[in-house]
Amino acid sequence: MQNVAYGAHPVVRREEHTPLLLDPADDGHAHRPQHDERMHSTELKAGVAAFVGFFLCGFVAAGAFSGQGNSLWRSSSLTSSESAAAGLTVREMRSLVTDPSPAADDDVWQRDKANKSNDGGFSAELKAFLESPASGEASGYRFTSDSTSLDIVLENDYTRVRPIDTGREFTYPWKYFAETYKPTRMSVIGAKSTSSYKWIVDGHVQGFGSSVDVNFPVVGYHDVVVVEKANAHDEKLEGTMESGQEVHAVAFKVMVKYTRREVRSLTDLDREKFFTAMQIMSRVPTTVGQQLHGENYKSKDYFNRVHLYFGATKDCDHWHQGAGFVTSHVTFTLEFEKALQSIYPDLAVPYWDFTLESTFFGAADWRDSKVFSSSWFGHGSPENSLHTVTDGRFGFTRTMTRAEGFSIVTNSYGLLRSPWNNDPTPFMTRSSKVYGYDNNIKPSGCVEYKSSIMEDTWMSLSKQLNAAAHGHIHETVGGAWSYNLYEENNGEEFSAAFDFAHALQATSKILWRSGVLQCPARCSLTTPAADCQCTCPADVLNSDNPAEILFEAGVLDGVSFYDTDGTQIKKFVSPAGELYTTIPGYTEHASKAIYKRLLNSLCHPGHIGDMFQATSSNDVTFWVLHGTLDRLWHYKRLGTPIDETWDPYHTCYGHNPTNFQPFKNIFDSKDQYYRNEELYSLLNPAAETLPYIYAHFDWPHCDKIGSSFSNVVE
Repeated sequence: MQNVAYGAHPVVRREEHTPLLLDPADDGHAHRPQHDERMHSTELKAGVAAFVGFFLCGFVAAGAFSGQGNSLWRSSSLTSSESAAAGLTVREMRSLVTDPSPAADDDVWQRDKANKSNDGGFSAELKAFLESPASGEASGYRFTSDSTSLDIVLENDYTRVRPIDTGREFTYPWKYFAETYKPTRMSVIGAKSTSSYKWIVDGHVQGFGSSVDVNFPVVGYHDVVVVEKANAHDEKLEGTMESGQEVHAVAFKVMVKYTRREVRSLTDLDREKFFTAMQIMSRVPTTVGQQLHGENYKSKDYFNRVHLYFGATKDCDHWHQGAGFVTSHVTFTLEFEKALQSIYPDLAVPYWDFTLESTFFGAADWRDSKVFSSSWFGHGSPENSLHTVTDGRFGFTRTMTRAEGFSIVTNSYGLLRSPWNNDPTPFMTRSSKVYGYDNNIKPSGCVEYKSSIMEDTWMSLSKQLNAAAHGHIHETVGGAWSYNLYEENNGEEFSAAFDFAHALQATSKILWRSGVLQCPARCSLTTPAADCQCTCPADVLNSDNPAEILFEAGVLDGVSFYDTDGTQIKKFVSPAGELYTTIPGYTEHASKAIYKRLLNSLCHPGHIGDMFQATSSNDVTFWVLHGTLDRLWHYKRLGTPIDETWDPYHTCYGHNPTNFQPFKNIFDSKDQYYRNEELYSLLNPAAETLPYIYAHFDWPHCDKIGSSFSNVVE
């Protein structure tokens, strides 16, 4: 049996954070006795325990955690009845199959403990290397006090197929890298048959031979020492050894982190575990989940509420349309990843490289990609009146109803949804149409990524990550309906109408924030959608000064519209910032008619797919989207340095460098909220404290179509 090192440090469960305005332990269930998803606490815990136990038992039986059955993990022989008699909780039962500490009666481990001080004969210099942090230079990850060239390689099932490129300039800096909770084989490169080898990991004898298997459960540096003993019959060493042997000891600093991969490159098992964990988070509230899985657990409703609070308040959007978008969403994804890992500790959030869909599909058929199969993300454009996915693992994904006791922000029906989106459908929604038109855009691709990577300042890069590189995914997955702009234009398709359809939702949101667009205070769940619409009051719609209303609301600076001939109009405001009451090139009468039609359209935002509004986090595609942007950001930051100045002039809180974000205890246990400037530093891909990396920075499909890009500026 091959031995496994678990590291000298225990797994640390850090105290959970409380986002601004939010209590993470409060899913609102205690304050919502009328909530129709409510269950008795005992029944719910029992149901969850059975659900989780089913999957855990299945994975352990299949050797899911290690790929080698129980050879790398502690296992339990207790039956369910025996564990109940022993008084074990569900969480304690779970620890029997996931606790990285080997069994106390393991003879091999007892031997290792007896030999844990394995520094006899080590030079003072080698001991000093082990006791000091890595220097960050290539020479700082390996040390030997003699001239031996002995070196090692670390591999797992993923990296045997595709190695991770680290330890070179413009890549991740660590020369020796292993993945958290991924069974790893450490091997001596060019091992000699005439030599024997001993491995010591974090002070414990790991095993003997030219290779050993190890499992690292803790992020950070781990010390590995390989001792080589050359046998006397090695002709190259004859006459140079005392007592017939020569001994070499080489120490290595191995960095251990989680590795994020493209969702299509995951093993079937890892992908299934990711989707299963998401289903658990969709069904199990935070309070119950934390009893089962620990304090890092958060329900999906918790994440929906956070995103809603910071994207759907009346004053401004604190998480979008500014540089704070990047730091907030990357940290938000990391918090979500920690919740996943409370269920399956070996998981990392996968990313979805939608530039593949952009390259190999068109606007009409990219939803035919395999990622939208029923066993993955679910149908990309459900063809039913509810616009909801009805089959597969994410079929009928619920949207919280009667959420008033859970969130201070809801729509008029009391659903956990944007206030301007009065869709009563209690499930996650999607559509390939946008206000009656077949959506004519597809995800961003290689051209947009190349444009982003060429930016040379943080402020310009953050705009690209917020816009073009973001991929139009929110709109193209979410869609919009109920208001039919296509029919209003007599079924005519022209570029100006498409441009306006793409901007209508965002522009109507500005009108809502200004107070011009208004939504009913409350509608019962039985109220027809036609009687519970967000719209503008009659005096606004019938106003003789529609231009003044639109100008005061602040929507004319960036909007484009069209006249009755379909000609696009973009100039509503002069370069000096003054309103064109009479639009250049039009009469006063024609201008008034154009403004009136524009106001009427913006006063009917219709219904919006979940991914296109402030609880986009209710759609699985949200959680694989922002890692794609983060990966591009990693690649850029590891390359040629740019101007990292963060301008402090944004008018909305959340986008300036000193503004706080609703996260704490993500990277430390100081129990203090992080500022944007702190997150910018902590999220540096070369930072030792960042718990993850990306598997590679290759876009071969971009190379094939002539859109290659590099993070190195010559």
